[in-house]
Amino acid sequence: MLLQKEFEGAHEITDLPETPNGSKRFDQLWRDKDGNLIIVEAKGPKGRLEWRKGNGRFDRRTMVKQGTIEYVRTICADMEQRTLVSPKDGQYAKEIRAAIENKTLRYVLVQATETTGSYAGAVLKHLKIF
Repeated sequence: MLLQKEFEGAHEITDLPETPNGSKRFDQLWRDKDGNLIIVEAKGPKGRLEWRKGNGRFDRRTMVKQGTIEYVRTICADMEQRTLVSPKDGQYAKEIRAAIENKTLRYVLVQATETTGSYAGAVLKHLKIF
């Protein structure tokens, strides 16, 4: 998905655990050539960044929107809650939290485009989380 020159050498983390219905997780997680994490939010041509109930110490009483630091913290809290049954979730949540602390985490939106109902590529947008 990340084929642009700026992501040369990046690779997708393929052992990111799935959830039963695909929610409460990131669409994709990548590691760049320097070892830093990149969260990918993938959307179809008419897809929008969605709102959901927050989770975790800071966000549990709020609504959070995809593409924000609050959403990242919420998904990390969800992942941490699954640690006992899915240790990889806990491992990646810990690494994402460290990347937040170090401000090395990147978050991008990849949105498909279409022309008269046919796939016509995608647009990449960097989401500002810091």
